[in-house]
Amino acid sequence: MGKGNPNEKLPRGFLLAWTSRGLSLAVNVVLLMQITFYATDVVGLSAGMVGTIFLLSKLFDGVTDLFMGYIIDRTRTRWGKARPYELFIVPLWLFTILLFSTPELGTMGKAVYIFVFYTLVNSVCATALVGSEGVLLARSLRYDIQRGKVLAGSGVLIMIFAAVGSMILPQLMATWGTQPGGWTKIGIVYAIPLAIIGLFRFIFVKELDVEQAEKEKKLGFKESLQALLQNKYIFIFAIVFLLANLVINMSTIVGTYYFSYIIGNVGLLSLVGMVGLLAPFILLFFPLAMRTIGGLNFVRVGLVVAIIGNLMKYFGGANVGIIVAGQALHGIGSSFITMMGGVYVVQCMEYGEWKTGKRVEGFTNAVTSFCSKVGSGLASAGVGILMGLAGYSSLAATQSASAITAIRALYTLVPAGICLLMLIVLHFYDLEKLMPQIKKDLQERRANAAQ
Repeated sequence: MGKGNPNEKLPRGFLLAWTSRGLSLAVNVVLLMQITFYATDVVGLSAGMVGTIFLLSKLFDGVTDLFMGYIIDRTRTRWGKARPYELFIVPLWLFTILLFSTPELGTMGKAVYIFVFYTLVNSVCATALVGSEGVLLARSLRYDIQRGKVLAGSGVLIMIFAAVGSMILPQLMATWGTQPGGWTKIGIVYAIPLAIIGLFRFIFVKELDVEQAEKEKKLGFKESLQALLQNKYIFIFAIVFLLANLVINMSTIVGTYYFSYIIGNVGLLSLVGMVGLLAPFILLFFPLAMRTIGGLNFVRVGLVVAIIGNLMKYFGGANVGIIVAGQALHGIGSSFITMMGGVYVVQCMEYGEWKTGKRVEGFTNAVTSFCSKVGSGLASAGVGILMGLAGYSSLAATQSASAITAIRALYTLVPAGICLLMLIVLHFYDLEKLMPQIKKDLQERRANAAQ
């Protein structure tokens, strides 16, 4: 489980197999980022009601994430500990189609319908997928350098694929979005191929030492929670992860409104996706950064770039070129921590084992899973509530000055402030420099235990 040989190669085909489910989930997230727009401008719910729906839905996530973490820690199957939960990609896409197929049930009926299926997608299916990902990463590869390579490579492919999905979606919205049943068609177009692709990780990525893992002690809920609470680094990292998901999702959600009401052409939003195709290749430098300046310094540089990009957008106004360039810089810089987060989750797992003598994997990963979804949920809820307070109305042909001001701030200054806050919180995460000694100590303990 140590750092290992920097030249350690990945198993043949591992990168593509690992990336497959990430591609599927990433595009699902791209589609779900339009749920606020869909619920207000297509279904006809008020922005305030939509924000409240998503905020209430997130109340379930705290319970489901911890519950799923506990289940994963106690799972023992012939497939392994985390691998079986990859199968949740299929119901995730099924529920997504149903979410974007809201029937005529009256205002309250439509609100309840969206709440139920949004919760099924996020609090059940996404919880199982994201909650088991760090555990599967830790159990399918032995070395940090391998994990860094696979996360960097998959991050490039995922961001490119998601960018393509983002480019196609505005065109589908413009073509089908206003037609009866149009959003159901959009959901099906994405769901069928991506559900199939998403199963490849389950089929081809196998956990190591499954027989040995089946003999591991199953920790009780209280014992796992006590060990987790002694792990300060997972909570520091979780705050950063929450803020990262908040800022990424907020920018994407508000981007639709910005291009609709300030640029005046939502179709031009595809340009953001086109420029975004260039951004992921910078992630390929992450393994090099891990060996030289350190992975976290790489993340910090990215956040500074994101702040610059958001300030460009603020001063760019309705200039499409400046807005697209600024959003590209924002997308590059703010995504590093989410793309490479698996490395730091595994570090936190190993720190917890080193400190307490108990390896808590599912619970540790559940904290970041929870924060990831809370961040995206707060983005959807916050945008809806704040725009509602600012006087936004989906029925108005022209938005009020206060609504336009809110859209501008949520797309530019607010993301810049959140990125600055992330830089401040990262100052307290000094685990990376402690890892060589922690890994050495753990290897010695395991060797002694095996004798």
